[in-house]
Amino acid sequence: MSSKSETFAKYVWIFAVCCVTGFVVETLWCYFRHGYIESRKSLVYGPLSVAYGMGGVLLTAVLSHFRTSSLWQVFLVSFLVGTVAEYICSLGQEIVFGSVAWDYSDLPLNINGRVCLLYSIFWGVLGIGWVKLIMPLTDKLVGAIPMNLNNVLVWAFVAFFVFDAGLSAAAALRMNEREKGVQANNRIEVFLDNHFDDERMHKIYANSQEVKK
Repeated sequence: MSSKSETFAKYVWIFAVCCVTGFVVETLWCYFRHGYIESRKSLVYGPLSVAYGMGGVLLTAVLSHFRTSSLWQVFLVSFLVGTVAEYICSLGQEIVFGSVAWDYSDLPLNINGRVCLLYSIFWGVLGIGWVKLIMPLTDKLVGAIPMNLNNVLVWAFVAFFVFDAGLSAAAALRMNEREKGVQANNRIEVFLDNHFDDERMHKIYANSQEVKK
């Protein structure tokens, strides 16, 4: 496997593991905080929280240049990168789907409810652990997987993710159309109405809140 292929595979693994880890963490957090299990996934299939996957990839890409930097430098870079990424994810979801998955408006020192000081500090601390623990461990684990098996697993996940993301986007956009009273006028829209009706979509995206204009 070439160095470019190895790098690509590493990022895919990081993205996949962070997506699943984020889903598990969010689900457990909801259970311990509220006492019930509620969907915290980003896509209609698979236990994936995409924001965590994107965060993991972004941290790895940026912090790979700060492996030997001091802890305070790593903290500061992670603080800034995590904050910007979180803001962009929230803004992007609102622009595309008209909803948000989190709102920090009740926390001090927040910006439009999308980011706040407390969670930005968490990003900084996470960055330190990422450089010192996660990145070295990831390099070892990916390197230990046989080349052929690694290729199969990576591309299988990529294919599944592209399909899942496309279907999820179509289902979410169709739900928005239904809320506006737009009737299905082709087979795809009929399929989405039958298999991803409002009840199912609200269960999948139970934590999403519609943004009031």
